[in-house]
Amino acid sequence: MNSKKIQLILELRNNAREKLTSISKRTNIPISTLFDLLKELNEDVIKKSTIILDYSKLGFHTKALVFLKVNRENKEKLKHHLNINPCINSLHKVNHGWNFIIETVHRNIKELDDFLEKLEDNYNIEDKQIHYLIDEVKREGFIVG
Repeated sequence: MNSKKIQLILELRNNAREKLTSISKRTNIPISTLFDLLKELNEDVIKKSTIILDYSKLGFHTKALVFLKVNRENKEKLKHHLNINPCINSLHKVNHGWNFIIETVHRNIKELDDFLEKLEDNYNIEDKQIHYLIDEVKREGFIVG
């Protein structure tokens, strides 16, 4: 990846809504070049442009990472259920004794507890670990370069 693409990625990671004219002035890369690079990145590297929410300001005060282990017969059904469930912010398939790590967002601990109880009842969860997310220290900070 060339240095101009890396510069553009760094700028977009800092503020994805920044205008190309401002990025051009800061990086000394012509706007036409930035436009072409952005088009290439959107086709190849950039998966999704999105916003990061402050869930507590929306009334969701409980976030947790939950490690799940499920029997082989229910793995695909659980994966599908988690993939379409609106309280799941992220879903990862993992190894070393676990099948999935999910990041959940709920209004309170009881709502999370009810959600996990339903998972256990419906998908024969063999094991789980809950790690409550207390404070976000860093998010989306990986820098290409």
